[in-house]
Amino acid sequence: MNKLNQSITLNNGAVIPNRIVMAPMTSKGSLWDGTVGKEDMEFFSRRSETAGLLITGATAVSKLGENFSYQMSIYEDRFIPGLAKLAEQMKRHGNKALVQIYHSGANSKVAYEKHGMVVAPSAVDFPHLPYEVTELTNEGIWEIIKDFGRATKRVIDAGFDGVEIHGAYKHIIQQFFSTYSNKRNDYWGGTLEKRMNFALEVINEVKETVKKHAKKDFIIGYRLTEDEMHKDSVGYDIHDTLQLIDKISDTKIDYIHVTSNRFGKQIKEVINNRTAFIFVPQDVTPYAAEEGLQYGDMVSLARAALIEPDFAKKIKEGKEAEVATKITSTEMARSLHWPIKMAEWLLDPNGRNAVPEGIEYFKNLD
Repeated sequence: MNKLNQSITLNNGAVIPNRIVMAPMTSKGSLWDGTVGKEDMEFFSRRSETAGLLITGATAVSKLGENFSYQMSIYEDRFIPGLAKLAEQMKRHGNKALVQIYHSGANSKVAYEKHGMVVAPSAVDFPHLPYEVTELTNEGIWEIIKDFGRATKRVIDAGFDGVEIHGAYKHIIQQFFSTYSNKRNDYWGGTLEKRMNFALEVINEVKETVKKHAKKDFIIGYRLTEDEMHKDSVGYDIHDTLQLIDKISDTKIDYIHVTSNRFGKQIKEVINNRTAFIFVPQDVTPYAAEEGLQYGDMVSLARAALIEPDFAKKIKEGKEAEVATKITSTEMARSLHWPIKMAEWLLDPNGRNAVPEGIEYFKNLD
């Protein structure tokens, strides 16, 4: 496992102590108002030795941008104290900790519950949504871009090491990039190049905020979903994405992070060492993680981080054979510190995010 243990220096000079990344996951352990909760604090603290780079779940930059219930938010200064305590816990073993910043646009279901309004690039009739969306004005678009900058300043003030811009999983940045959700014919849409503009302007806003307020080694990353397919249409394909990746690589941010392992070779070739590439390995084992380094400069763990909070620690100690790959007892389930609502979500056998192994061990937990 020597490759996984190697440090890596990013474009800005930040040094990550190993090649393992804890992927951002919605943990549902915070308060309804977006304040960091006790369960989230315990969940992330328990994973302070999972990886050299830890990333929080999606954290809303605008009050109209919340998709998930009991998620963290960062659209006002009142969220900073809780996030500062979280940063201390996540960084306590010498690793780097980032906040994933996002706005869910049309999919901001919780924002609709709270405020009765949802905004999006275009007023599309989304069949999966039980409400109408409001098309953003040009001024409204720029205000959301500024929200990403303001959120970045709060991340800096809270003591985190960086931000990951969430351009994946059909949130607002992806909605601007997709022809399915973006029907505009202005600066923000109408051609592939214009559909890239929102993502690139967000990156620029974040970079300018970091330049003014943070140390040189403050990390900026970007996460994306490689393609978007619908039953009767294509929002964008990998060829579109490779052009976006080329543009993002030119901005010299610190990494690009993908959500699957389908196009590793093509993405690596397009990036061409201009920034670090975070790749998703095939499964939860240390051997699969090391194999993923043939494409990525780092590898991203989600399910593995849920099951084995000491992933990086065990590899560093030469105990890769002891890395857990499934849940095997009630005692182990209790030690994982999954927030209750997260456990209900992940262990739903009918859910998209099901983790079926070990369901029985969670049934009697408080």
